[in-house]
Amino acid sequence: MTLNAYAAQKRLVLLEALKQGLPPSEGEFDAAILSEARVKGDPQMGSTRYEDHAIYCEFIYPDPKTTATILTVKLDSPERIVFLPVPEWVVENIWQGDITGTFHFESEARRLYEALGLELESGANQKWFGPQMAKRRE
Repeated sequence: MTLNAYAAQKRLVLLEALKQGLPPSEGEFDAAILSEARVKGDPQMGSTRYEDHAIYCEFIYPDPKTTATILTVKLDSPERIVFLPVPEWVVENIWQGDITGTFHFESEARRLYEALGLELESGANQKWFGPQMAKRRE
């Protein structure tokens, strides 16, 4: 399972518990912030941040009369999380916006790194010469 899939699965479980008025089923959070947030209504999905051994899921409790309350739930990662920077030659060919890289579990990062290394082999690398089909993100 990829890091993005793992984090999405955990976020959905946490969000469902919060919508039912329950505390997060796992992870660390500030109970005082949760109490304050519950008064404001239903939570919405917020952002996700990563550290090398933790995933931080944020849930937003909006309130049009005051300010929103953000509940952060810290989850332990099942393995070390690493950041894979975009190789330098890719950045040089990007003409719009900044690209810095993506977060991955260490096992996935090693697999991607090995796959990139295999692309340097003469036969595998030949496919990159000539016209290329547009790449689509899924």
